[in-house]
Amino acid sequence: MLRTLLTLVALSLLATFAFADAKAERSALAETANKLSSNAATLAKAAKASDDRGARKKFAPAASELADDLAAFARRLGKDVPLKQLTNDMAELIKSSTALVDLADEAEDKEERKALRAQAQLLQTAILALGKQYVAAIEKDGGKEAARKFTGRLFNSTDKCDWPENVKFVISHNGQSIFATQLVFPGKNFPLVLEQGQYLVQILETNGDFLAQKTLDANKEGWQLLSGCVKD
Repeated sequence: MLRTLLTLVALSLLATFAFADAKAERSALAETANKLSSNAATLAKAAKASDDRGARKKFAPAASELADDLAAFARRLGKDVPLKQLTNDMAELIKSSTALVDLADEAEDKEERKALRAQAQLLQTAILALGKQYVAAIEKDGGKEAARKFTGRLFNSTDKCDWPENVKFVISHNGQSIFATQLVFPGKNFPLVLEQGQYLVQILETNGDFLAQKTLDANKEGWQLLSGCVKD
């Protein structure tokens, strides 16, 4: 088991990241994280079966939790979560791998203690290498990733109110106005493409007078914002 585990970790450390694009980059990172998760799970299983109480009660649960966290990290890489949002996850993985090395000392048997520490250190080194590759993936594009954009619609729903109104929608982001619609008539809508994020939408009367404002979360395709009854 030990030789197999060391081989798997070594292969993870030797993995290269000659990526053709950002998607391949994320895929390679996720693949390595999954391999390391498997390694940690194997180590946890071995420790749990040990005759040493410290290995079973202290080391094994921590190794199992690390395996779960690595798998979760890989899953998030497989989604559209921006890489920079995974910084805390990566930091926690490194922190947990360091703690696992220290937990090897909980084993009472000297040989068991040495074996667990050696395996935990190899796993820690592999996770540190993953962290460097993760940072390189962010820096490769200048720390920026292409902003996701979603198409949605702004609805003038005052046709369902006692006082139907022609309205304008003014969209602001981070305190700055970024777009204003033409007049939108009752029962009509205005299609708009926005980068993923949260926006403030002011609803104005035909002459520009303020009627209402709402918060818009443009976080999926087909987002909608309804004016509601602005004069009722």
